[in-house]
Amino acid sequence: MSQNVIVLAENFKLSKAQFDLLNRGLTFIPTLDIHKDQKGRLQFDIQEYHRKIQLAALRELMRNRHIVIKPADKGSVVVILSRQQYIAEVSRQLEDNMYYKKLEEPIYLETVPMVHDILDKLKRKKFITGNQNKYLKGEIEPRSRRFYILPKVHKAPEKWTVPYRIPPGRPIVSDCDSETYRTAEYVDYFLNPLSVKHTSYVKDTYHFIDIVRNLSVPPDSLFFTIDIDSLYTNIDTTAGLVAVQRVFQKYPDKRRPDKQILELLEINLNRNDFEFNGEFYLQIKGTAMGKKFAPAYANIFMANWEEEALAKCPIKPLHYLRYLDDIWGIWTGTMEQFEGFIHILNTHDPSIKLKYNKHQQCIDFLDTTVYKGQLHSQTHKLDIKVYFKETDTHALLFKTSFHPQHTYRGLIKSQLIRFWRICTQEEDFRGAVTILFAALRKRGYSRSFLRGCLKSFRLQKSKGQKEMVPLITTFSSVSTRVNHKIKNNFQTFIQNEGLLPDHRVILAYRRNKNLKDFLVHAKLKPVQEIKKHQLAKQFCNLKYIRNKTNKRIFEIQQRFSPHSANCVYLIFCAKCGKQYVGETKHSISTRMIQHRYNIRNQKAIHTVIVRHFILHGLQSVRIAGLQKNSIWTDPERKKWERRWIYWLNTKDPFGLNQQ
Repeated sequence: MSQNVIVLAENFKLSKAQFDLLNRGLTFIPTLDIHKDQKGRLQFDIQEYHRKIQLAALRELMRNRHIVIKPADKGSVVVILSRQQYIAEVSRQLEDNMYYKKLEEPIYLETVPMVHDILDKLKRKKFITGNQNKYLKGEIEPRSRRFYILPKVHKAPEKWTVPYRIPPGRPIVSDCDSETYRTAEYVDYFLNPLSVKHTSYVKDTYHFIDIVRNLSVPPDSLFFTIDIDSLYTNIDTTAGLVAVQRVFQKYPDKRRPDKQILELLEINLNRNDFEFNGEFYLQIKGTAMGKKFAPAYANIFMANWEEEALAKCPIKPLHYLRYLDDIWGIWTGTMEQFEGFIHILNTHDPSIKLKYNKHQQCIDFLDTTVYKGQLHSQTHKLDIKVYFKETDTHALLFKTSFHPQHTYRGLIKSQLIRFWRICTQEEDFRGAVTILFAALRKRGYSRSFLRGCLKSFRLQKSKGQKEMVPLITTFSSVSTRVNHKIKNNFQTFIQNEGLLPDHRVILAYRRNKNLKDFLVHAKLKPVQEIKKHQLAKQFCNLKYIRNKTNKRIFEIQQRFSPHSANCVYLIFCAKCGKQYVGETKHSISTRMIQHRYNIRNQKAIHTVIVRHFILHGLQSVRIAGLQKNSIWTDPERKKWERRWIYWLNTKDPFGLNQQ
């Protein structure tokens, strides 16, 4: 497949600018490094990168609510579906009563006290500290999980849900900031080390290569691979919990709260409700891709499954390895015996169904092809080379993406090192490099740049003896200049201040928003934009807020609307910047109406905030949310209000709160 963009939406056609933009891949970052005082920079960007055209195309795609843009399930293809096509495939899956049940209303808020009771029990038993208990409960209001799919365009089009029009989708539930998000992390902390304690375990491609290179394989043997069909959604919850109980019994640990871990795991599995297109559903079988513990949980289940299934087999493979739901092995028996082996595995658990491949000379597994080379008949050793899937368009980072320059070289170097470590034969390595470089040339990389990467990728930089102090900023032209000045003057700072001896600065950059951040969302947006609230001109969503006295900056971790309730809010003056912190159990808009009434009618003039805005004018009032939680009691909400007043130092005379 050579296309990087697949448009399946009917009655929709990409403009040339939109196609050129999406063809750069969802990792591409448009040049957004613009400030009000950088007009020269703006002109430069327009001339050099046609920035204006790019951003216009981006805005058009962001505003189009009749299409859904998703990365393909495999490969780096961008898939565009119509809203109707996307909803049709999701509805097909959610209407399957074996896996999902529709709810009248969400249950996640009812789950919160259940989780808190278990966490409080863990604290009383001293399995967790007070701070850990606070972290696991979370200090922001939980949000509902969101269901979305990734189109499986790598499947044969004639076998799609609607042939050639609607591909099947891989179901994923976004668990971020849900009521069980952090407890899933806690469960994974204990399950993950146990999930690797089985003989067939494969950690990753490199671990697989290390094992295979040391195997002795007879010339007349057969390669086989097995894939478990939709493993995550097909794990029976009772069987999964039993598998975890067994591994706990097999590896006892007095410091591990087995009972509470199983209780938290059961809640995570059985109360996994989510939202799609304004409606709520409950997953009633399996676990969702998106849960932190899902890979470890699936691994433990599969280890138990294969132990029981293989015990039934009279003849076993010579070699048997497994990476999650992908199995690789060597068979030395007859074909009839192999078919019997597959039959036993396929009938061991009615929920687990297998698909398999077999071949005498070679087999693809993970991102490798294992084969019997020219010397295999003498050495009995296997050769390995890089496997490129048909869906792989090699759509690596486009050269004009807004990234630090070293990122491009590092990206190519990592690919070359990967090829070198996988390939046992020089000619296979060269072949993989040729394929990669041909794709990169189309993505803006020069021949000389690629040749330089190839010459230097195996050179190791000497590591300095000094400890590193990372300076982390978001990448921009301004931060780059500032960071280099700090780095160049760091030694002088050490000498003058006597701090951090034997340390050196390294520059580390956060990336800016890429196309995926702008265009791909777990939540399906409504077709029509919600009408702006009457407070829209005064209301704003802040990402950061600064203490005006000591300049300390705080990150606002939630998004708000004028309808947000049971929250702590901030009022600030657009003229002078002075701040006021308040709390309300009602909506922000209701509280703001009260403030506006007092200011307009000069009521409560004994308060600092009313006197200030009578002087500076009602048009100077701005309001934003700081923190919200629907389950706060009045004392809890007032406690957080006091904290924010203290953090931002908003008491008179520094701010607008009363002394």
